[in-house]
Amino acid sequence: MTKTAKTATCTRCKATLRSAASIARGMGAHCERVARREAVVVAAGFKPAAIEKARQLIADRAIVPLRGRRVFHVVASNGTDRYLTAPNTCNCPAGLRAKHACYHRAAAAMLAA
Repeated sequence: MTKTAKTATCTRCKATLRSAASIARGMGAHCERVARREAVVVAAGFKPAAIEKARQLIADRAIVPLRGRRVFHVVASNGTDRYLTAPNTCNCPAGLRAKHACYHRAAAAMLAA
């Protein structure tokens, strides 16, 4: 007697899905979590350039949670400056001016979601 498991392909990364919940979602657990995080920042109105820089910040592991998932320690793009950020505030120069939402806040919102 042979068993055949139902499989599908993730709509995001094209990996093979085997779990019933993942097949129903159309994506694996990791890709679903990433998609949910990105949906949060898109809904919050961050600019596409800020979202892309936030993805890179997370990929570089340049953002570290300090207090649970509410406050984060961020390394600036120059590699030497450091800032404290949260999904709603940041102490970087752009965050202090509050003209535009900085990419540090976008990364914090992604990780807090």
